[in-house]
This record gives sequence, structure tokens and C-alpha cells, in this order.
Amino acid sequence: MTYKECLIVIKLQMKRVALSVIIVVVISVGAGWTIRHFRRLQQLRDSAGRITTLTNSVTVQPWTEAVEKVKADRGEPMGGGAAVETPAELKHYSERYWFLATQVAEVAQHNIPTCQDYFDLAYMLQRGDMVSVPGVTDTYVLYGVAQRADESEFKREENVSSAGDYETLRTLAKNFGGRSYDLANPADREALKGNMLSSLRPAALKVLEEVAAAYHQQFDRPLPVSSLVRPEQYQHSLNRVNRNAVLIDTPPHSTGLAFDIDYRYMSGPEQTFVMNELARLKNAGRIEAIRERNANYHVFAFVDGARPNDELISAYLDEAMPPGREANHSAAKAKPAKAKPTRKSKPARARNKRIRRR
Repeated sequence: MTYKECLIVIKLQMKRVALSVIIVVVISVGAGWTIRHFRRLQQLRDSAGRITTLTNSVTVQPWTEAVEKVKADRGEPMGGGAAVETPAELKHYSERYWFLATQVAEVAQHNIPTCQDYFDLAYMLQRGDMVSVPGVTDTYVLYGVAQRADESEFKREENVSSAGDYETLRTLAKNFGGRSYDLANPADREALKGNMLSSLRPAALKVLEEVAAAYHQQFDRPLPVSSLVRPEQYQHSLNRVNRNAVLIDTPPHSTGLAFDIDYRYMSGPEQTFVMNELARLKNAGRIEAIRERNANYHVFAFVDGARPNDELISAYLDEAMPPGREANHSAAKAKPAKAKPTRKSKPARARNKRIRRR
């Protein structure tokens, strides 16, 4: 073989090697993209499968599509990275615990029972005090609700359960959300808990639907709702991972009047729109609301669409504080022309109000 022929052979081999390398790179890149895409879809499907078992009337595809819309890239900063101005209505008051005291006062004023555990929640669902919230609709999607639900056996918050407690729970489990649950089956227990946690009082659901409809009409996306009713028992387990889970005698979420909106994936204009909607409802006296640091808007609906008066709110400041804290009573007295009443003038206490079975 001549020198020239050797060069030709070498060039051909080099071209083959180069072509092989290109093919390998293309295949690797394609495989990597495929794997990442598959994993993302699989994660969504797994989440959707979990949501299917934990919420009402949900199928995998509608929930997955709704979540994809929620998380879709906006082409601009989202969540905490977006430049937004929080309206005064969604900030803390000068008396920091006035926000919680307002919600505690509403509970006391209307003698609203809170649910301490799943037994209480089962009774409230059977009685119609709570209503089931669909896992996904055209205007909102439950995303993060019931994340801490587990397969453990049902127990009273104070570990003292009665035959009547279990009978109420068994009756609910026979037909809840169009499905029956076997309380002896761990997976069914977890699913039932999740389904029960997808509930609200009608007054709160009405507000949720109103805000969601406005948001969907403006941005053609479902409103992501991350939390609904939370029994005190569930609240305690959640507090281990979420410092915003309130541990006072009357946690707002235990009433079924509170829900959270997740703004992690919202652009600046979206967040501004939602906050303005909440500010409008707050100014109308229909809700209490705040922008939390954990990327949620906490919303509390007043039962009859009327805010408690300042005198009543001031009376419940002590109950709105964690143990060992003292209220800034000077700030409380600074509220418009309303002094703090004495304890004697206070209505029935809101503390640990157990559901009365009739």
C-alpha cells in the first residue's frame, strides 16, 4: 500500500470515528432528555396517582394537566423571585397577633366547633358542616393538600376513643366521595384521611371558588390550593416540617374556614392580581388574609361575610399567642375608638371546643 493510499485509509477511519462519536453524543443527549422527561412525567403521574387516592372525583390526566399549567414556565421570575408589592391588607398589623385573634374571635362569636382529630372531622362531614372539595376543577387544583396523611390507625388526639367514634368513622368510610374504604387496610386508611382533609366549610369554599374563577379568567390557569381543613392532630405532625403551622388553642385550619393558596409558580402580575382580589374581599369584611413567607396566601372566611368588631378581637389577643408570649396591648388599644373589654364581658371561650354529638 502506497503512502497516499495509507493517508486515504486513515482519513476514512477518522471520519468513521468522528461520525461514531457524533452519533454517540446525539444518542446520549437524546437519551438524557428522554430520561429526564420520562422521570418528570413519572413524578407527575406518581403524584397524580397519590392525589387520585387522596382527593375526591379526580382522575390522573386532568390533575396532571392542571399541575403542568400551574408549574409552566412564565418566561419571567416566579414565586419569591418576582418583584411584587404586598398590599397593606396582606401584611401583619402593628399588633402582630391581631391577625390570629381576629380568626379566634370569629370562632367564638359563632360558637364554631373545631376538629381535633379525624373522628371529629368525620362527624362534621356526616353532619354537613364540612363539604368535600374536588381535587381538580376548571378553575383550581389541590396541590399539596394532605401531604402528611399516613396509613396509621385512627386514634383520638387524647388517645381515648369510644365505640361511637369508630361507628361514625365506619359509616363515613362505607361511602365517601363515591368510594368505600376498608379501615383495616393501611392504604385505604391513608386514602380516607387524604379525602377527609380535602374538605372545607361552605363559606370558605364559596370564597375559594370566587378567587379561583377570577384568577382563571384572567390567566387561564387553575389556582393552586395547598391546604384546606387540618385537624389539630394533623396540625401537630405538620408543625414538625412547617413552622407556619399554628399551634394555638384554636388553629384557624381546624375550623374548616381557612385555606392556603400556593404562589410559588406565579409570576409577578399573577401574584399581584391574587393579592388584590384578597385585599378587595378583606376590605369588604368577608375574609382575613395574609401573605406568608412559605409562598402561601392564608385565607380565612367569615361565616356570615362580616368581620368581628375590634372590641371582640382585642378580647381574644391572649388566646392568639403561643405560650410564653405577651401581646402588645398598647398597639391593640390603638385600634379605632375601641378599648379592650374586661374578661367578664367576653363571650363563651373558644378554647378546645369539642363537637357536641346530639
